[in-house]
Amino acid sequence: MSNKSGDSSASGGGCRTLLRLRPVDWLEEADRQLYLTTPSTGNNNDSRQRRRIDFVLVYSLGVRDSAVNKQRRQAFQHKLESVGFIIEEQDIVGALESRHNDDNDDDANDELTSTRLFSRRGRKAKQQPPQQQSVKRFVRLHAPFELLLELAEKTRMKLPIEENRTPSVPKMPFDYLMSWLPFTKIDCTLFPPEQHYFLAEYSKTLRYRFEPLFDTVRGNSRDLYFTPAQRSRLVYDCLLRTPFETTIESETEEQQVLQGTGDVKERRVLELEKIFTGSSTSSGIELLLRDQVYDDCYPLHAPLLKRIEPHMIPSWIMMKGEHRNTFDRMKLWWYWSRISNVFKDQPVSHIKDYFGEHVALYFCWLRWYIQMLLLPCVLGLSVFFYGLWAMKHDVPTNDICNKLSTTTMCPRSHRQLWQLGEDCLYAKMAFLFDNKATVAYAAIVTVWSALFLPAWDVAEYQYQYEWDTFDLMDGGGGGTDLDEPRPDFKRKVRTTRINPITGVTEQYMPTRERCAKIASSFSVVAMMIFLVLSFVFGVVLYRVTIKATISSTRTPELVRRYSPHVASITGAFINLVVIIALSSLYERLAIWLTDYEIHRTEKDYENALTLKMFLFQFVNFYASIFYIAFIKPWFANPPGAESYKIGKYKTEECEASGCLAELSIQLLVILVGKQVINNLFEVGMVKFWTYFRRVLVHRNAFKQMRYRRHHTLHWYSKRPQEEDFMLERWTTTTLFYEYLELIIQYGFVTMFLVAFPLAPLCAFLNNIVEIRIDAHKFVSDVRRPVAKKVADIGILIK
Repeated sequence: MSNKSGDSSASGGGCRTLLRLRPVDWLEEADRQLYLTTPSTGNNNDSRQRRRIDFVLVYSLGVRDSAVNKQRRQAFQHKLESVGFIIEEQDIVGALESRHNDDNDDDANDELTSTRLFSRRGRKAKQQPPQQQSVKRFVRLHAPFELLLELAEKTRMKLPIEENRTPSVPKMPFDYLMSWLPFTKIDCTLFPPEQHYFLAEYSKTLRYRFEPLFDTVRGNSRDLYFTPAQRSRLVYDCLLRTPFETTIESETEEQQVLQGTGDVKERRVLELEKIFTGSSTSSGIELLLRDQVYDDCYPLHAPLLKRIEPHMIPSWIMMKGEHRNTFDRMKLWWYWSRISNVFKDQPVSHIKDYFGEHVALYFCWLRWYIQMLLLPCVLGLSVFFYGLWAMKHDVPTNDICNKLSTTTMCPRSHRQLWQLGEDCLYAKMAFLFDNKATVAYAAIVTVWSALFLPAWDVAEYQYQYEWDTFDLMDGGGGGTDLDEPRPDFKRKVRTTRINPITGVTEQYMPTRERCAKIASSFSVVAMMIFLVLSFVFGVVLYRVTIKATISSTRTPELVRRYSPHVASITGAFINLVVIIALSSLYERLAIWLTDYEIHRTEKDYENALTLKMFLFQFVNFYASIFYIAFIKPWFANPPGAESYKIGKYKTEECEASGCLAELSIQLLVILVGKQVINNLFEVGMVKFWTYFRRVLVHRNAFKQMRYRRHHTLHWYSKRPQEEDFMLERWTTTTLFYEYLELIIQYGFVTMFLVAFPLAPLCAFLNNIVEIRIDAHKFVSDVRRPVAKKVADIGILIK
């Protein structure tokens, strides 16, 4: 691809030039924005490959930017530069600096630079840039190849050391089935099979063993040796440890030590060693984010141009090694995230290289779960169709609906005298799901659910073998992401102790204080669980009241006849609304309570949050179903007997055909309704919040971006760091909610499938769409996450 600057668009034929631009030109210009613009000092002629933007820090210049924040930011960026990072700062309005500088004089220079940029066709623009209280400044970080190697050594990252020419990767049973279905295969030219290598922890003393693969792995350039996921993880590990506050004494000592080493590389290695071995409490990007020194921090997405289709780009361009990173996101958008790829397999290795192992493992779990649902789906459909066929031969159902339908029955709690035929619909529904085939179906699914977890363990072991994550199972050397103290723990905990094993002074929370915090937080959880039970009781009162009101007033006969159906269906919908509302409320409360407990590591934090969320969601989703299935049948009475009473209030009773039909209605409404509403929220709410951030939260920055795009000389004015800044943040709970939704669904499928045999089918159809909705959200609507190397999906599945 040639480098077309598009400067002719600023002359008289600018509009005609834009019309003649090819899709390749747009992609090339988007690719150019992924690299630093300052000239390289290296010997390589193509400096773009060596200066890719790995991470972006965002802060605001304005009245609220205090002197303390400037000092911390300057110390932090100076420390990053001292270890080898290349830093370039850029404002939204267009000013550019190759080094950080927070002096007041720079603001005036930025205004002059932006005024020069905002001139069109050689004339001075009449409209001035919008004057805002703050201007967003983007700090773009690039980690050179040698720095990445040093970070890999410090974090004990495993790198390819030798090609595995005879890999032994066993296939799963469903892989053989899918190999016979050609419409499920992905394009192997765009997503080639992953090459397998023997991995080893990198060490500079063994560099000669790794060096032959530096220019051959994943392409013909060292820029492609590390995957985008590995680059983001290494850079973020360094950002988490970099100190930002230094005293005068420590600065003097540093200068004396550094002056004794004349080599720049040695000084850089010493600085990096101090970062990874130091124990300063004033360190890490997350503390700077908490104190609002920086507004945001995220790895950069690859470009995404949604109007360009794959047939517009020659295939040889996408396969060239030098442009491979440019098309990482575009290929996922074309061949994975679209709903038209619903029957296609997933490019798991490509997802792992771009997003990281934690995201790839989620989609592997979801794909495996869909495949496992095939057996219950087929059996559930068989039970359903058998019920339809055998219904006309069932004697009790025919008696209720035909022969004895006019038989007058004794009064019940909510009725006067009534005819047996009024329960015909309930009787048919009960037989449809509860027939002779249901017993065999329940027995088979019981065995299936018992084998579910062992089967996933086998599949998980295969991924651990392929991705070499076995050492993370027992908190091995690669588990630094979860074993490091959380920044919140460092900031809030003031007490220290000497570690009895390592002898190092560390921060420590006393046992009494920890127990008090846990007891108080779980008392709030218990209160919320009682709130859920009170709402279930309120829905019960609603159903009793509706039935009694309809039977005791002058209502049409049709309404009186179907009053139980009206009460059950409307009560189920009310319960669904209450479930969704309480879930949204409790999500925020659970996060606040877990933050209040001040857990030391990220793993402890995730386990505590999982326990709180699952306890509440279990009661929230299943309380009404357990009531109908196990408590309500106790209140049954023989005909003519007075209803059970609690005090002076009558209790709710099942219909003459039992509670199974009502339980089926409740399951259908909650399971299907929850899935539909969740999918609509995932599609719509992400778009809504992105728009909300543009017009309200970051309206000043968005106005400045729009102004620059309208007045800039260049025909392509998008900047990837600004586009990603407007996207939804990736948080530690982003994947957690996805897992929790599937675990709740699994409970519906296994515990209550006898009452609703079509539940596996509903889950199967939902998950086929869910996998593409999540893929679309991660590729298009959410910032790229910092990669995490994980061995399993956590405590939820256990």
